[in-house]
Amino acid sequence: MAMSWWLLGAGALALVLGAVVPGWDTPARPARAVKRRIYWAGTAVGVVLLFLGGLPDVQSAIAFAAAAMILMTGWAYSRTPHIKVGGKIYSAYEPNREPDPPAGV
Repeated sequence: MAMSWWLLGAGALALVLGAVVPGWDTPARPARAVKRRIYWAGTAVGVVLLFLGGLPDVQSAIAFAAAAMILMTGWAYSRTPHIKVGGKIYSAYEPNREPDPPAGV
């Protein structure tokens, strides 16, 4: 059985959608926080689909998943405020390190 090309395509689509779908304000969270969740949800779904698409060759499956994680984490650090751990935002670009604005602003 060969790689499942449609799973690989769906995984790539999930990564792209996670990166391009905009965030929006909610009563509880600002658009920036919603966008962060969309980005990482798309990344998680994309990585799983890419892994499954690489099967039954486990080496390829791991390579697809690892490459996607490295790509999305690198992009998040270098271009976005999407890496937030313990309330602190990590980003290469200083303006992205500022705290999230209050909800509804």
